[in-house]
Amino acid sequence: MKTTRHATYTLNYHIVWLPKYRNSVLGNEVEDRVRRILHEIADEKGLEIVDLTVQPDHVHLFVSSPPKHAPSLLANWFKGISSRKYHTF
Repeated sequence: MKTTRHATYTLNYHIVWLPKYRNSVLGNEVEDRVRRILHEIADEKGLEIVDLTVQPDHVHLFVSSPPKHAPSLLANWFKGISSRKYHTF
């Protein structure tokens, strides 16, 4: 259980996404870079990654978040920010 000033919670979200056309592009050095980027995002936003699996054709992210963040916002953060960070490096 985690607590904030106004809530006691245990909220975990399972977010899955895949590359366009489910191409197998998330292997080797790409996988390592995606892992680092997702952990950076979690640290910046104050979230805890419970489990992260990067397969060649999809990503499974199991993340714990306070109740003030909507699941759609979490998906938006992880997918959007990771895409921008990956393509600007």
